[in-house]
Amino acid sequence: EEKKEEEAGIYLRQERYAGSMRRTFYVGDHMTPNDVQAKYEDGVLTLTLPRKEAPQVEHDGRIAIEG
Repeated sequence: EEKKEEEAGIYLRQERYAGSMRRTFYVGDHMTPNDVQAKYEDGVLTLTLPRKEAPQVEHDGRIAIEG
């Protein structure tokens, strides 16, 4: 959170909130915590997640249509 008070282009007061925060994301059942890499640099958090193929479901190429 950032608050600024300004009068005629001159800052009278400027505040910034600093504290802990938490954010969670669902990345699928096929991803493990060991697959995730994180880097925090210059106030930017970068997450690297490998692309993994989701498990394939076997099918015979037919689509059932019921009516």
